[in-house]
Amino acid sequence: MLDWPRAPGDGVSPPRFFAGLRAAGHDIEAAQFLGLALPRYEAVAWAARVVTSYPLTSSAEARTMRAVEDWLREPSDALRRLAAEVSTEIRNVTPARLCAAAAFMSGGSVYPVGERPVPTPRQTTGKLVAGAILTAVYQTDEPAGHLDAALNLGAAIAAQATDLSQ
Repeated sequence: MLDWPRAPGDGVSPPRFFAGLRAAGHDIEAAQFLGLALPRYEAVAWAARVVTSYPLTSSAEARTMRAVEDWLREPSDALRRLAAEVSTEIRNVTPARLCAAAAFMSGGSVYPVGERPVPTPRQTTGKLVAGAILTAVYQTDEPAGHLDAALNLGAAIAAQATDLSQ
């Protein structure tokens, strides 16, 4: 319909595209792609599992990740908003704060309750998820190995999210 030029990777399934990125050693791009390709809930769950696999550096980060995990157990608007509110106690950009922002941006309105609903662009959650994961792994002594493990976890989550036989 729009007749734009085809780009490399057009027509390739998401799992094959992801595998191609990994095979080419483009792990940062693979994390960014997977953050966008996963359904938003599963993307936040992936980020939360990665972020909580590392020590949280403050009580504010621990409270933030508990709020994100509460939202993952019961994805309600109130708990989504609570995760974002609790994360404001963290003054810097941290994996925990990015994870809470991803949960907040995953659905519903970003405007206050009672005002007209304003949704976020769909890609916002995926970008924040990738940011949370990349920030977490690059704070380690061996980021490449930790990113590889995070990508393996994300691939497993993606396989479960697309398994329609259950």
